[in-house]
Amino acid sequence: MSLRPNIAAIILAVAIIVGATVALFLALRFAQSEADRDRLLWQRQMAVVINSREVAVEEWLAAQQKVISQLAENPSLRIYLGTVEAANNPKDSESGDQLATTAYLENQIKATALQNGYAMPTNPAFRVKANLTSPEISGIALTSPRGRIIVSTANMPPVIDTIADYLKQGAKNDVAVFGPWPGREGTATIAFIAPVFGVQDDRSSPAIGFAIGIKPLGDSFFKKLVQPGEISRTARNYLVRQNGASMEYISPLPSRNGDLNPPLSIVLDADNASLAAAFAVQHAGMDGFAERVNYDGQKVLVTGRKIKGTGWVLVRTVNSQEIMSGIDSRKKTIIWIAGLIIIALTISILLVWRHGVSVRVRRAAQQQAALTRKYEKLSHFLQIVTDSQPTLITAVDEKGRYTFANAPAARNAGMSPEDMMGRKTATIDGPLDSPKSESYYHQVLETSQAVSIVEKLPDNDKTVKSDYIPLPVDDKTGVLIVTEDISPLVQERERREKALKSLVNTLTMVIDSRDPYSARHSERVTRVVQAIADEMAVDDRTRETANIAGTLMNLGKILVPRELLTRPGGLSEDELATVRTSIMKTADMLENVEFDGPVVLTLRQISAHWDGSGSPKDLCGQDILLSARIVAVANAFVGMSSARAHRSGMDMARAVLMLLDDADRIYDRKVVTALMNYLENKDGLEKWRDFSTPLL
Repeated sequence: MSLRPNIAAIILAVAIIVGATVALFLALRFAQSEADRDRLLWQRQMAVVINSREVAVEEWLAAQQKVISQLAENPSLRIYLGTVEAANNPKDSESGDQLATTAYLENQIKATALQNGYAMPTNPAFRVKANLTSPEISGIALTSPRGRIIVSTANMPPVIDTIADYLKQGAKNDVAVFGPWPGREGTATIAFIAPVFGVQDDRSSPAIGFAIGIKPLGDSFFKKLVQPGEISRTARNYLVRQNGASMEYISPLPSRNGDLNPPLSIVLDADNASLAAAFAVQHAGMDGFAERVNYDGQKVLVTGRKIKGTGWVLVRTVNSQEIMSGIDSRKKTIIWIAGLIIIALTISILLVWRHGVSVRVRRAAQQQAALTRKYEKLSHFLQIVTDSQPTLITAVDEKGRYTFANAPAARNAGMSPEDMMGRKTATIDGPLDSPKSESYYHQVLETSQAVSIVEKLPDNDKTVKSDYIPLPVDDKTGVLIVTEDISPLVQERERREKALKSLVNTLTMVIDSRDPYSARHSERVTRVVQAIADEMAVDDRTRETANIAGTLMNLGKILVPRELLTRPGGLSEDELATVRTSIMKTADMLENVEFDGPVVLTLRQISAHWDGSGSPKDLCGQDILLSARIVAVANAFVGMSSARAHRSGMDMARAVLMLLDDADRIYDRKVVTALMNYLENKDGLEKWRDFSTPLL
C-alpha cells in the first residue's frame, strides 16, 4: 500500500513532462513565426525606402543630363560652334566674326552654368582655349570633336583622362555620365558629356563638338539618400561601385568612432563574399536580401538597387541587432520560462524518487499535494495555449493511454479532458478519430519516426489529416497526435475536379460535333497516353495533365473550316499548316481556364522537338514537360496507325519503328521505348486492334 503514492507521483511527473514538452514546442513555433513575420516586414520597409531613394537619385541625374543635353541641342549654339570649329582650323586665321561667335558661346554656357549650379554668380570671368589647370571644382565647357577646349567657364576643373579618352573615341547618342572621381578639396566630382551635332546632321553623323558639365557631388546630392521620416536608428543608404577587384564607396559614411569618411575614401575587397556592398552589387535589382557585414564591421541586413545609366549601386543596410533584438528577447523569455518549469518538475520528480517508500505517509501526501498544485498551474498554462488551437491535440503513452488532451479533442470525445486521462484510445471513439489510430502510433513507437496520414473516415464524410510525432519521456516514448479536419478543403477540391471534368466533357462534345475524326482520335490518344504513363510510372499530376491535354488538344479545330477537317483527299501545305496550328489555338482558348496541372503549357509544347528544332524554338530535351513529350508520341502513333476514310492505318510495329528512328531528334527515346514495351510485352497490339477501323 505504501508504494501507491510514489507510483502515482511518478505517473504525474511523466504527464507534466509531456505537457511541458508540448508547451515548449508550441511556444518555439509561435516565437519563430513572429520572428519570420517581423523580418518580412523589415524587408518590405527596406524595399519601399530604397526604391524611393533610387527614384530620387535617378531624377537628380536625369535633371543634370537634361541641362547638358538642352545646351548641346540649342540650334544657335550648334550653328556657332560649327563656325568656330571651322575658323579654328590651322589654315584659317582668327577674325572678328570668330571672336563674336566665341563671345556668343561664352554667354550661352555662362547662363547655363549660373542657372544650374556649375558656376558662382560672383565670378563672371571666362577662359577661351584654356589649359584647364584652374583649381576650381565645377564648370561647363564646349570642345572640338578631338577634345580641344573652345570655350569654358572660368571655374572649369581639369578634364580627367577617362573623359579625354571618351572625346577622342567620337560621339555617342546619349548624354554620358562619368565619375565620380576624387576632385580638389576632397570632393567627389562627376561629369556629364553630350555630343553636339551640326544643324543639318542626324545622330549617325560625326559630332562637331561636345558639351561638358563638371560639378562636385555635394550635400544637396547626398541628402537625396536620406529617407524623410526615417524611423530606423541604424539604417544607412549609400552608393558604391565595383572597380575591378575593389569596392569603392561613393558616399560619405560615418565610422564607428563617429568621424565622417569623405566620399571615395573607403575602398574594400569586392571578392569578399561576406561584405554587404558585394552582395548588393551582385543581386542589385533582384529584390534580394541577406545578412552580411557592413564596411564598418557591423552585421547588417542588406539589399541593393542599380542606378540606371551609371555603374553605381544604391545600398540600404539596417543593423541586424536592431531588427532581431526584440524578437530574440521574446524568444529567450519563452524558452527560459519553459526551461524553468521543466527543471522545477524534474526536481520534484527527483525528490519523490529519493524519498521513496521510506518517506512517511504524511510527508508523501504533502509532496504529492505540492506537485499537484504545480501540475495544475502547468496544466492551466497548457490548456490556455492548446485550447486556442482549432486542431485536436492529444498525447498517449507507450500503452496507448491518454496523458494529455486539449479542449477540441475533449469535445470530439464527448467528455472533459480530465475524464480522458488514463483511458486507452480504443475506448474513445469520436467523429474525427481514425479507426487505425492504434496501428499508426504503434508504428511511431516502433520506428521513432513521425507519421503524417490523410484519410477519409469510413463512418462519415469527414477527411482528416493526422500527424503522429514521437515524444520521448525519460527512457520511454510517447506519441503526440495532432488531428485536423480538412473536409472543407477536400470538398472544395472535389468540387473543382467535378467542374473540370464537366468542362472537359462539354469541350469533348464540341470537338465531336465539329470533327468526328478528332473525337475518336482524341479518345485513342488518351488510351495510348494512359499506357505510356503506366509503363513509365509517372506521378498522378503528370498523368492527369497528359490525359486532359490529349483529350482537348483538338479543341482548336472548331476554328478550322469544317471542309478541311472532313475532306477525304489530301490537303495543301497551307491547309495542313492551318490544321497543325489548331493545337496552339486550343492553348489560347484554354489560357484562362484553371487546371490542377500545366495543361495549357503542355499543349504549347506538344510540337516541341527533342533537339530544339520544333515549336517553341530552342525548347529541347528535359526542358520539355514530360506530359508534352508523352502526348506528342501518343498523337504521332495514333495518327500513323489509325485508318482514315481515304487510307488504311499503318502497321503498329512499323509505326513504332518510325518513331524510334526519330528518337533523340523529335521524340524522347524513353517515351518511345515505353510505348514499344507496351505493344510487345503487354498485349498492346491486340488491345488496340480497333485502331485499324476507320475513324468514320
